[in-house]
Amino acid sequence: MFEPLTRKFIDWRLLRVAIRKLRRLDDRLLADIGTERDDIAQFVACGPCP
Repeated sequence: MFEPLTRKFIDWRLLRVAIRKLRRLDDRLLADIGTERDDIAQFVACGPCP
């Protein structure tokens, strides 16, 4: 019954952890992976690169 809700919470939590880790990086490292500080949330939300 609660499995879909639990899965959504876990996914949300993983997104928040990824965003927090990326925010710790400096601008040079962010540029190396193809994003900017203002675009971190959007970068994480679109998922893995093809």
